[in-house]
Amino acid sequence: MLGLELARTTGLVGSQAGGQPWYCAAVGGRNTTTRRFALPRLPLERVHVEVTSHCNFACEFCPNPSLERPGGAMDFTLLGEVLDEISTSGVSRQVVFHQQGEPLLYPRLAEAVARGTGLGLTTCITTNGALLDDRRVDELLAAGLSRLVVSLQTPDEESFVIRGARGLSYPAFEARVVRAVRRIIAMDVPTEVRVAFLTKPWPRLTLPIVGNHWKIVEHNRDLHTLLEGWASRLLEGNDKAPAPGAIRKAVRRAGVLHRNELRLHPRLVLEARPVGMWSMPERDYGRPWLPARRGYCHGISEHIAVLWNGDYAFCCADHNGRTSTARFQDLSLLDYLDSEPVQEALQGFQKLRPSHPYCQLCLGGPHPGIVAVKAIGSILYFKVLRRLRRHAQA
Repeated sequence: MLGLELARTTGLVGSQAGGQPWYCAAVGGRNTTTRRFALPRLPLERVHVEVTSHCNFACEFCPNPSLERPGGAMDFTLLGEVLDEISTSGVSRQVVFHQQGEPLLYPRLAEAVARGTGLGLTTCITTNGALLDDRRVDELLAAGLSRLVVSLQTPDEESFVIRGARGLSYPAFEARVVRAVRRIIAMDVPTEVRVAFLTKPWPRLTLPIVGNHWKIVEHNRDLHTLLEGWASRLLEGNDKAPAPGAIRKAVRRAGVLHRNELRLHPRLVLEARPVGMWSMPERDYGRPWLPARRGYCHGISEHIAVLWNGDYAFCCADHNGRTSTARFQDLSLLDYLDSEPVQEALQGFQKLRPSHPYCQLCLGGPHPGIVAVKAIGSILYFKVLRRLRRHAQA
């Protein structure tokens, strides 16, 4: 049984392991102090809080335009309760105001950031950047925002056509992003800005069904030119900008095959990573989809998500809430992490065997060869490369 297996793997015995039902919210209130199992280890790296599932873009590489779950925005009272419990329970020290949707559409976002900051949480917003006007920037900075991630992704006229920007021209988009980033890094605030780009290496392997027409960087030389040009634009006039030669040397380390993080200013980082194909087994792109029997994922062990309506999800990649087994309104964060579905998923990944049907499909693919590559790649990336990178950064 699950309880006996957990007792062997976590060292917990008796009622701590298998003698209680997985649903054990504290009588007369929510459980914010007691854990029954050792995994996942706390604090988690982050908790994703979806303030809204609505978006002003319809990006072809994003599942948001095809979401099958109901859309909406989180009630602000619920949002406050989620933030309070993240802080009180110690589940994580970082909250990311994003799962699906564009968070800047949420009218009380700055208030939410201020509340999280006041609770001692690291606050992060991921945005497409289209709504980053001076007013919103100043409100977020005043609220104490820790990190702003601008998903630039398509940094030129040719690639911008896949964003579904609904009346926004690329020149206007670029000008708004550049102005916002310059404004933030010029101010005496601790907010870090990360500007993210996409690459498209080995498209026949990484994008076997979609994306053939996406005009995204495929070669290192093009990535270097792209990053160098954007670094120059974003840092223009900044007295802490590195010399052009230093920028050129830094971007030469970037490659299309892996995730890149280039810190070119104390508070500006350029990121570049390969675009992937979101797992959408409910749509399948008209092709059969084979589930994976082997593989690893850092979802649950490093992060979880709370969707706009309070539903929990295992990870940030579960766009349709297929892994939702409970709601925040009914089950505390700690009891959710100790719940049987979460513990079963964790134990499966400990054995490199995804157990939840959605996890199997997420790590799966349309062809046995792709499934095998993803299985080996997920183990190498999450179990080996990420740990080596963190050790090097430490």
